[in-house]
Parts: sequence; structure tokens; C-alpha cells
Amino acid sequence: MPETIPISQDTPPKKQPDTRARPYEGIGYVHSVETGGAVDGPGLRFVLFMQGCLMRCLYCHNRDTWDRHSEKELHFTVPQLMQQVLSYKHYFRATGGGVTATGGEPLLQYQFIRDWFVACREHDIHTCLDTNGYALHYDSAMEELLDNTNLVMLDLKQIDPEIHKVLVGIPNTKVLRFARYLAERGQPTRIRYVVVPGYTDDDRSAHLLGEFIADMPNADTVELLPYHELGAHKWELCGDEYKLKGVSPPPKETMLRIKEIIESYGKQTIV
Repeated sequence: MPETIPISQDTPPKKQPDTRARPYEGIGYVHSVETGGAVDGPGLRFVLFMQGCLMRCLYCHNRDTWDRHSEKELHFTVPQLMQQVLSYKHYFRATGGGVTATGGEPLLQYQFIRDWFVACREHDIHTCLDTNGYALHYDSAMEELLDNTNLVMLDLKQIDPEIHKVLVGIPNTKVLRFARYLAERGQPTRIRYVVVPGYTDDDRSAHLLGEFIADMPNADTVELLPYHELGAHKWELCGDEYKLKGVSPPPKETMLRIKEIIESYGKQTIV
């Protein structure tokens, strides 16, 4: 009787994220669109979630936007996008809203965002860039993008480089360089800081943030965002382990303590 060969029950290796860059050919690769966003800048907003991000934040609530290539991605040209955007222009006027590029990370497709924002500004539509600041290029396209950006919302995860690497997976060198670049330009900027228990909720981290942004006169407001677990299910759908499972949102007392620290550096702070 022939020997029985056992069938391996091992789980097949998980597909690795596709991080290859694509040459710009006038197409934007989009994860999804939200047409009534109320938390991605002032007023009601048309929000474009771009596909692709190089950070691996432990608390990411848009895990499904990481890959730069996705079978479910949407493809847009700027004229196609503007056809939709202009139908909401009366809402923008009534609420002081506009459009927001977020993600994922919009700076990975900065040439497309530039072209989109240029088209929006031609129609006097407010533009907002919601970014983690991981800029790879400083060229004329980047200059033109920022020239046509009314507001940058910059997500500073953690100033301490070692904690940043644990929390995000990569160093913060490029992020801090981009923040300084915005300051040099005098670019209107709002800082966003997610308060994550065990990673960014301590006094030292808050003081490091305050010290860094104290020299950014272009950033007069800091928005403190409490950690939440609302996107954890997306990790499971992507076949990944959500490592912060069971971590509770920071209590109100923690948020107010960090608010007080940031305000001591002369910055208006919103909780």
C-alpha cells in the first residue's frame, strides 16, 4: 500500500502590499468618494480617498487603502471628477465647504491632486489637502499643488523618532521635513494629532509636539483626535491582525490634559 503523503494545512503566504509607483498619465487612482464629508475640513466637502499609503499606522481605520494597486480602485480623469464636483458647488457656498484629498496618502499622487486642485480653484472652490506629510518629491508640481491648496491638514503622528517607527512602521524624517517646508512657505496648516493610549497620550509626547510646532506660525490650530477602533474590521477583511484590539479610547481627562499642554505653546487646540 503506497505511503500516504499528508496535505499541508498551512495557510498560504499572505500577499504583500504592492508599493510600486505608477507613472503619471493624467489618471487618479481612487479608493472611494464621499460627497457629504463633515470632518475633513471646513463645511460640507467632496472627499476623495486616494489609493495607496506607505505608512503602516497601528490604528489605521482605512487599512484597505494601503496598496498602491487594487482590483477595486476607481480611475478618474480631472474632467470626470469635476463633472461630479461642480454639481455640489451650491452646497460648498452655503456651508463654506469645498473638496478634500485624503486617503490613503494623496501625496503619492501629488501630480493628479495638483491638476484637480488647479481645476477647483478655477471655479473658486476651497481645496484641502489631508496628508501624513510623507512627501517624496519637491519639484514644480509640488509647488503648484500647494499654491492651489487653501488648507493643509497635516497629521503629525509622533515627534519622537523611535516611537514613531513603532507606531507607524517608518521614520518621521520626511514628515518633519515636509512640516518645515510648509512653514517656510507660510502655507495655512492645521495640525492633527491622534491620541493613542500607550503611544501618544503621555506628557512628553505632547510637549515634543508643542515644541516642534511652536516655530510654525503658519499652523495656528491643533486638532486632537481620540483613538478609536472603528476601522478594526477592515484589518480582518485584509487578512491582517489588528494589534491594538482591546485598547480603549483615551478618557476625556487625557484629552484635556494634552490640550492644555499644546495650548501652552501658543496654539489654539480643538478637542
